[in-house]
Amino acid sequence: MNRLWMKKQKKGPSDVSSTTIFRMVFVPLVSIIVMTLAVTGFGIDQNSSAQGQGSDNATNIDNNNNTNLGSNNSTANSTAPSTITLPVSKGFVDGKVAYFIATDASSKQIVSSVSNTTSFKVNYAPSLADTPQSSRQQGYVFINGMKGEGPLGSQMSVASALPSDEGYSPLFEINYVKWNSNATKDIRVLRSVNEIVAAEKGGELTITKSNIVINSPAISMGSLP
Repeated sequence: MNRLWMKKQKKGPSDVSSTTIFRMVFVPLVSIIVMTLAVTGFGIDQNSSAQGQGSDNATNIDNNNNTNLGSNNSTANSTAPSTITLPVSKGFVDGKVAYFIATDASSKQIVSSVSNTTSFKVNYAPSLADTPQSSRQQGYVFINGMKGEGPLGSQMSVASALPSDEGYSPLFEINYVKWNSNATKDIRVLRSVNEIVAAEKGGELTITKSNIVINSPAISMGSLP
């Protein structure tokens, strides 16, 4: 009786074979793993491709920049002059002849005069007139007297110092020197500030300060080729 009842009893969940369980679980799991690997691999390929393109673009940009920089440098080098010619003016300092160049002046009249005299364009720099007296040295320009190589057709100008002297400055304040009419027979070439001051004290000439400043550095002829 018990055997017959056991034979007729329906199969329950526990009676499912192990093979069936394996197929139900393992096969779908494998499919999921395969799909995941495929998607992940595709993403890696895309990232690698994008990184490769980014690297190529960076290289191209660098190459272009280097090429442009090289082009600009070569252009600059080909157009920049290797030498510049500046006219030299002569003047007296303590009885000796000295040499100067002029580049800037605070007065348009002086700019025009020096530019026309030397055939070199001098810059107009009105701010030079604002420099303190301690930053200037004194220069003396003769407006009459002995004819010579001075800027106004008279004797050469006189400066108060050279680079090796105390009080030297490339900034000259122009003082105009005019011989008095009663000193006509005694007019002579003055070669130092001391001689000019002594002649003024003797009533032979008049010195007029102008507050016109000219940038006129002294140069050493020994340093020139």
